[in-house]
Amino acid sequence: MAKVNSLKELDALRDSINGARDPGRQAITICAGTGCRAYGVEDVLPVFEAEIKSQGLADKVSLVPTGCHGFCEQGPVLVLRPSNIFYTKVKAKDVKEILSQTVVKGEPIEHLLFKDPQTGERYTHEGDVPFYKLQQRNVFGQNGYIDPNSIEDYIARGGYGALGLAFGRDGAAVIDEVTQAGLRGRGGGGFAAGRKWQTVRQASGDAKHLICNADEGDPGAYMDRSILEGNPHRVIEGMVIAAYAVAATAGYVYVRLEYPLAVQNLGIAIDQARAAGELARARLAFGD
Repeated sequence: MAKVNSLKELDALRDSINGARDPGRQAITICAGTGCRAYGVEDVLPVFEAEIKSQGLADKVSLVPTGCHGFCEQGPVLVLRPSNIFYTKVKAKDVKEILSQTVVKGEPIEHLLFKDPQTGERYTHEGDVPFYKLQQRNVFGQNGYIDPNSIEDYIARGGYGALGLAFGRDGAAVIDEVTQAGLRGRGGGGFAAGRKWQTVRQASGDAKHLICNADEGDPGAYMDRSILEGNPHRVIEGMVIAAYAVAATAGYVYVRLEYPLAVQNLGIAIDQARAAGELARARLAFGD
């Protein structure tokens, strides 16, 4: 990918990426996060790849391994887009039927649809499933759409646009906007981000380090792992904006080795952002 030196070049790159993609082309977005891996998605993905090729469907549908969709207990979960037909507990034996009946004919497969354990009702579309229906997925909103190992996917959906806007003003103005927006931490304290950033900006000393705490101390809490696995570029963009605002000179991500997929996907994303050159500039040198 060409190096990006300005917001104008970023917009042109986004237009180029989207212009080369067929908006009507079907995409099989299948969760490849840790939860669905535990349910066997790694056995499903190669079967999809082989069957798409053998059935000559490469021009009709693409396979997109994504991050966590959230509904882990139903994994592996799959959404066919743009129809948003939603399947749960997908196995390798289901692949041929999904391709022939849903991808080719556009017909849902009854036994793969989510079945409400209380009412027995089945739901065809992702947005109608009770688990998702009342959610407003902001942080994880792109997890079920993009390949976490593709910076092009992230940019195509508006990624790094906020970084370009931040570079158009000084750090103090960025902090003012964060403060006015009421942005808070996702921990139990809900600490105001603007106040935290302002404190760091006003601190004495030339060397300031930005630490992204991606560790999770609460039992059963996987929001940090899920964002790093599914959308690591969003974390990088947020870190660079924060570093620019507080005048940090180095940034570090604290993530446990027990999250190997999160570590892997973050490392790939950092390499991609660095390769994009000025796209990730902000006087920030990411540490190992």
